Amino acid sequence: MQIDLRAKHTSLLKQLERDLAGNTQRLKIKKKTISNLFRYDGRKDLTAREVDLSQFNEPLYLNSRALTLDVQGLTTYEQIVDFVLPHGFLPLITPELKHITVGGATAGIGIEANTFKYGFVHNGMLEADVLLSDGRVVTCSANNKFKDLFYGLANSYGTLGYILRAKIKLRKVLPYMMLTTKQFDSISTLVKELKIAGADALNDSIESLVYSENEQYVTIARQTDEHVNVISIYGDTIFYKEISKPGQLSLTMKDFVFRYDPEWFWNVPQNLLFYNFRKFAPQNIRNSGFYTRYGQHLTNILFKKKNDMLEKLIQDWEVPWKYAESLLHFVLKTVDLCNLPLLITPIIVPGKATLYPLKKNTLYLNVGSYSFVKKNRNNPPYYITKSIDEFCFGHDGIKMLYSTTFLKKSEFDSIYNGREYIMLKKKYDPLGLLPNLFEKAVQAY
Repeated sequence: MQIDLRAKHTSLLKQLERDLAGNTQRLKIKKKTISNLFRYDGRKDLTAREVDLSQFNEPLYLNSRALTLDVQGLTTYEQIVDFVLPHGFLPLITPELKHITVGGATAGIGIEANTFKYGFVHNGMLEADVLLSDGRVVTCSANNKFKDLFYGLANSYGTLGYILRAKIKLRKVLPYMMLTTKQFDSISTLVKELKIAGADALNDSIESLVYSENEQYVTIARQTDEHVNVISIYGDTIFYKEISKPGQLSLTMKDFVFRYDPEWFWNVPQNLLFYNFRKFAPQNIRNSGFYTRYGQHLTNILFKKKNDMLEKLIQDWEVPWKYAESLLHFVLKTVDLCNLPLLITPIIVPGKATLYPLKKNTLYLNVGSYSFVKKNRNNPPYYITKSIDEFCFGHDGIKMLYSTTFLKKSEFDSIYNGREYIMLKKKYDPLGLLPNLFEKAVQAY
């Protein structure tokens, strides 16, 4: 039986609008989900009126014919997958971490290894209900009077308003993914292989683990009805190690979608304590959300001395393809990865996003670092991040803002379309009741 909770959502919207009508106080939201922002020095406390949006956390309606899903903004991708996958569907882009919300991945920049095929998360959105700071709720789409807000939501990080509902595109999927991994020993050859793979319409997912100048792996995944050599992401081997060697394996579609979630990519320290945790902990707490909330605190207590030698490097950078090799060479020269990989993938976006201005239908390389790297005591704090940022921005690149950024206001506005952002801010938050994007991303509200 088809579940339709759209009437419930409308009722919640009306109540929220009554509660916040004519608001003139600064706002911040209350929610049950974890934050997926990774600020190096924590976040400043914003004194503001707290608005509880935790009830906006359910899938609302699956339209199988139109291949769309209405879903509330604080719904996690785990909930979404559980709702649509039994019917044979997935969102165009499903981030690998279960507790990312659809609103967060839209207002942030949600990426996956099939972004070369479908773009970012926001490229799959058709419309959204957005709570503005004065208490109004507007519905924006590419074709109505709020289309400037629609195109401005991506990379706005809640500084223009909060997404309460999104209508997103779905795609039909098969039950399994067959993964084929090849090994390479040359950055030049690797980059050529990724470009060729991205042009093959049969490929559903492309990603590469890069360990060094002479050790890389490319994993290409295709949907299948077959179930040959099916492994579990909760098995004895951490998933990234399964694809750090040539060969073939299969995953169920749900395991594939969340393949990096049980160890938050490779961020769970690989020592006896956490191997025992992997072995004995129930699956419902073996996830990125649990680790983000509790695991890092425990690690800091038990391994503080070791952590003093490490620098956080959790970032995603993108450059046009002509600079792909140069960026990889620079990162590998700059960073001691401590035997952990970079994760790279090709990107093509099919449409515009005002505040994340990549060129439409142009090939980019995304380089993701999700680990702690060795610190050089002779360098100033965050030297590695600042060095790679400078290289990226100096080669027509951009980076995601979920992690710490070090930029002057003028530089930030030049990269992230500050002039148009100011117009959006004046129109949709004229009293400045929400932080602006520079405050949120650089000053870490």
